[in-house]
Amino acid sequence: MYPAGLFGLDWLRVLITPVALFGITFFVLYIRGEGARAGRAILLLIGIAIVGLLGAKLFSLWTRGWEWRSLSAELSGGLRYPGAMIGIVLLSPLLKRFILPELPLARFLDVLAITVCFSFALVRVSCFLNGCCTGVQCDAVYCLSFPVGTQPWYYQLQNGLLPQADHPSHPVLPLHFLFMAASFAVGVFLLWFDGRRSFNGQVALLYLVLHDGAKGLLESLRDPYVAQLQITSLTTSALALLVLLFILYRRRAAAG
Repeated sequence: MYPAGLFGLDWLRVLITPVALFGITFFVLYIRGEGARAGRAILLLIGIAIVGLLGAKLFSLWTRGWEWRSLSAELSGGLRYPGAMIGIVLLSPLLKRFILPELPLARFLDVLAITVCFSFALVRVSCFLNGCCTGVQCDAVYCLSFPVGTQPWYYQLQNGLLPQADHPSHPVLPLHFLFMAASFAVGVFLLWFDGRRSFNGQVALLYLVLHDGAKGLLESLRDPYVAQLQITSLTTSALALLVLLFILYRRRAAAG
């Protein structure tokens, strides 16, 4: 674990390009049987990635009371998933309408949801290498100590929990691995369920229910705790569940 990253670069900036390439490749290969143009699909995903990053940055600033750090610090971190999800949900349909109109919106969201699951699982690798998104202090065998300069070290130093400044952090719960496992598990389930879906858009709704629900529950283990992250994730999951149940009820009533 090296907080300075690779050649002085933050690990998120090191890994974001290969993660983006994976997401683009996965999405294009998945929809190649849907009759969508690969070039347009790649352009659409680049636009969605930009929207997601801007949303993640704005949400991070909101949770910090709009406190702006240096430009280099903001570029190297300070991204929050709920903001990315909100930005993608709100703006990706508009981008799809103009860039990839031949692919039905609901089907596009299904494939995007599966892609996002696996992409976010990979992004959590940078959380581990940077020492961010960790949980509460613990002493179990699976708990990890992080070096000087990482988020848990800084938090514990601020709160007077370390004997000296050059002491590594006390062991903490590697919450990023739990986030990674949740994203990957939901992605595998959605990949299996996609061939059994009742209607286009069902996979996307299940993504919001399961992925954001799991993330919302895990947020209670984050240290320091950020209420906005948990509330947003759980609210999103609950709303998606209501929409999904309403659609299933209407379809059952229509069939009856």
